[in-house]
Amino acid sequence: MLMTPDAWMRGASPWCGWLRFFLLPSALIPLWFGQSMGAMMVVMAWMMVPRLFRKPVSDANWMTRAQLGVRIWRSSPLHDPRPLLMMCLVLLSLMRAAHTVIENRPAAAALYVGAYFITHLIFLSRTVAVYEHRRDGPDQNRAADDSEDGAASDAETVVEPRANDNA
Repeated sequence: MLMTPDAWMRGASPWCGWLRFFLLPSALIPLWFGQSMGAMMVVMAWMMVPRLFRKPVSDANWMTRAQLGVRIWRSSPLHDPRPLLMMCLVLLSLMRAAHTVIENRPAAAALYVGAYFITHLIFLSRTVAVYEHRRDGPDQNRAADDSEDGAASDAETVVEPRANDNA
């Protein structure tokens, strides 16, 4: 299911981000009891959650910056393969967790769920770096060039940057 720009902004809500972070591995619970339909319903809920929240008013929250970084990362050419590698590890750990749950091996499932959480947090930290790099810009001339052209990138957001506490 493709997300509209409005759904992306709603998905950047910190509550939405954390809910989705924990909701996907919770699909393993119905699998443990042999209810694959329940697992599919949890995954469908995971896909629909961004439509339930409001748009964030600032990017002061870490999860908001992470979700906005995911949007930028997905809409731009691949310059840094590290987030892609991390996402592959996230998916691999979740698939292995599902496989071990189906085989009724709780210790291995716990190990793979832990690997999911760790790799997903590393992935999100990389996307925060992507967002902050885009927000701050490698060079300040790029923002002036964009405003002169009048063309806005699809990956740009309407979230106001957080206030600098050091000022």
